Amino acid sequence: MSYKDTGLIFAGNIYMAKMVGDNPTEFAGPINVTRLELTPPQPEEIVRTSFERDTFGQALDSVNLPGEAPRIAMDFDSLPSELLADALAGTVEGFDEAVKTATAEPVTLSNGMWMKLPLSHIDASSIVVTDPVGPTVLVRGDDYQIEAVTGLIRALNDTAAVAVTVDYDTLAAKGNRVLGATEISKKRQVIMDGVNLVTGKPAAVTVWAATFSATQAMDLMSREFVSGTLEGTMITPEGKTSPYEIDFVE
Repeated sequence: MSYKDTGLIFAGNIYMAKMVGDNPTEFAGPINVTRLELTPPQPEEIVRTSFERDTFGQALDSVNLPGEAPRIAMDFDSLPSELLADALAGTVEGFDEAVKTATAEPVTLSNGMWMKLPLSHIDASSIVVTDPVGPTVLVRGDDYQIEAVTGLIRALNDTAAVAVTVDYDTLAAKGNRVLGATEISKKRQVIMDGVNLVTGKPAAVTVWAATFSATQAMDLMSREFVSGTLEGTMITPEGKTSPYEIDFVE
């Protein structure tokens, strides 16, 4: 191995996997990571100080003992549901909802204020709102407004702001649901398949295991791309001699 003065700027595809014990599962990625920061261990320095006449105040011995373990921090703006859940200290569950039918559901409409129907993902074309006093069928767009995905409904005039019954069908809906603030500690393995842009040669980073936590607030209404942050302690698993490795190909 010979010395050669070389600068370093990484570009890389980042992949991350959940850990079960010391073993990674499926890797998500590539993830657009804007910061991958590795902090060396912060030692605790123990100093034996001289109180002797001629060397008073000088260090006689100095020993660095293990202190804070090596840390990793990463920022990313790739936010499919799994990574969004990580950034919100949450978990993901799938949902697969069949079509449901609601019949004569009672609700008192308010002019200008929204009321929540028990179900969501409503088929707006199926909704029938009836004032039972008439009985009178109210007209969508003239008498009331519906937000179909959330199941919110409101009257558009004082005449329609009465106790009504609502009939409707829901739409079949399938997807992922993020359950926020349900998993504080996340054990992950991180791999970077990269290149040193200075030399054009491949480089790889492997963080064998890290215990991450979401550490930053997430502004879901940001005028910039929403990003997530994970920070944690790197771990040296059994069979390894270091918490991470960086390989440079010559």
